[in-house]
Amino acid sequence: MKKLILSATLLLSVATFAQKDELKTLKKIYSKDVLSEKDLTAYKSASDALESLASEEGDKVYAKFYKTIYPYVALNSKGDKATEQDKLSLFTQEYINQYGKVVDETIEFEKGTDKKILTDDLVKAKEVFKKSIANLALNLNGSSKFKEAAVLFYNLYLFDPKTEGKSLKNASILAIQASDYKLAQKVYEDYINSDYLNNGTIYYAVNKVNEQEEEFNSKEERSKFVSLGSHEKPRDVKNNTTKAEVYKILALVYSQNGENEKAKAVYSEARKLLPNDEELKTGEFNIYFNAGFSSLADDEKLVNEINNSRADKKKYDELMKKRKEMFAKSIPDFEKAYAINPSDENTKTILKMAYEVTGQNEKAKAIN
Repeated sequence: MKKLILSATLLLSVATFAQKDELKTLKKIYSKDVLSEKDLTAYKSASDALESLASEEGDKVYAKFYKTIYPYVALNSKGDKATEQDKLSLFTQEYINQYGKVVDETIEFEKGTDKKILTDDLVKAKEVFKKSIANLALNLNGSSKFKEAAVLFYNLYLFDPKTEGKSLKNASILAIQASDYKLAQKVYEDYINSDYLNNGTIYYAVNKVNEQEEEFNSKEERSKFVSLGSHEKPRDVKNNTTKAEVYKILALVYSQNGENEKAKAVYSEARKLLPNDEELKTGEFNIYFNAGFSSLADDEKLVNEINNSRADKKKYDELMKKRKEMFAKSIPDFEKAYAINPSDENTKTILKMAYEVTGQNEKAKAIN
């Protein structure tokens, strides 16, 4: 029995040493600035071995980390030879989320240990990772691939909502440029509720060379350029001052996607912020007028049926009742459109007719 116990202990020790060897190999390769094909092969082999051998919590954490980041390591090993498609294939929302999760889990694990083996490096690596995505998005924008750029900027925001609010703003603008209104709706809904829009600040300064005002990612970044002497006249603008404009665009997106009730609600919020904005008034008027008009789409057909059924009193009465209900349903939208623009002749004509059809003659007479 003692020999069996001794043998089991020996096997455990061998496995432990193997794990330590794999970790050393992975850490050594990971720390290199330039990787060869041989390095990648050794990395993959060590990662696979560590995953199968890992038994302790720490080894499992590192095994998961090294396995998850392998595709990114492989991409970086290509250097300038990495194509745009190589990068797009890697930087999916799923992979970006996996990368962020495994990095955060590794940092969190090391907080509970006495040794921070990777923490400092991972904090920097996360910033480099974000920069890689941002650079690709900017390049895509530069080549007018607006949808692809919008998706990347949006994924970057989801990766780090606390500091990548500007990426969400970029994604919103680019989704509109791409005429992808389904994507635009999703992004703008996040944008309108984001901390960046509601509580953030835009930092501006004027470039002395071209005398153009430029936007900076942070106050610290702007201060750096101002102190270097390349920029002057720093100016801060609270993001929430632009909220009405964001509401305006979201309302148009909802209208484009046939989400009329949502569009109405958003126009209402925007009008509270800019009650005298003519563009907003026109947009809100149109959404209500069109909604009311759409509910009367079958009126001509219904009138023809009524005229052809005068000999059948029961059917005639049923059709008249149906028409009355149809006009009653349209009245709230036309009343709202009339309240917004009481001088529009089409609105006055149809609303007056709606009142007459539904037996509200006093209201019909009040419309001039």
